[in-house]
Amino acid sequence: MNHQSGFSKRELVVLITLCLLSFPSLCQQISRKTGESASQFVGRLKPAGTSLAHPVVETNNLLQNTPTIIALYGYPADKADTLSFSKIMGHIYTQTQAGSYHDTPFGPIDEDGGFPEVLSVFYANANKDKTNELIVLAKYPQRHHDYSGNFYETHIYTINTKKNQTTYLAKLSEKFWGCDCEYTDGRKETTSYKTAKEVKAGLKKMGY
Repeated sequence: MNHQSGFSKRELVVLITLCLLSFPSLCQQISRKTGESASQFVGRLKPAGTSLAHPVVETNNLLQNTPTIIALYGYPADKADTLSFSKIMGHIYTQTQAGSYHDTPFGPIDEDGGFPEVLSVFYANANKDKTNELIVLAKYPQRHHDYSGNFYETHIYTINTKKNQTTYLAKLSEKFWGCDCEYTDGRKETTSYKTAKEVKAGLKKMGY
């Protein structure tokens, strides 16, 4: 009877499954090549058929002095228009050791009466702990029979790298929704949250 060394296919499937369930961050390690810029790193990981929806952000300040790269990949609504996205998916690449990162996804940021356009990617404290939250400010052009203008929506996420997950803070995010719109009956509507500076100021007024 011949014996083969190593694991059977079934054993490998079990091991991979246990890894993903118990230690997802360890299972999704991504190598960054020596001398590779953040843009090159993100470009190499970019899903097929997508385009960057915002310039790559590289910072040490999002997760308490941990080197982090933030990328947003847009899925074009039309092959002929690769800059209009029906959906945007985000990824937080966090350094675990020199040259090695793990991937924490966030989103989706979907269309809302219009396709999302990311204006700013930043971070601020948006709850009572000491860790910053990730914030994405997006604009949605509106062209309807009774009004036109732009929706402005703020997407706020808490990050748990140990569990390799983000949580969308829906109720807080909705407080920063607004419309710069003009209606056919002459009414006008404005919003106070069209820039990162304005959103940060709003969070401070709330005590964060």
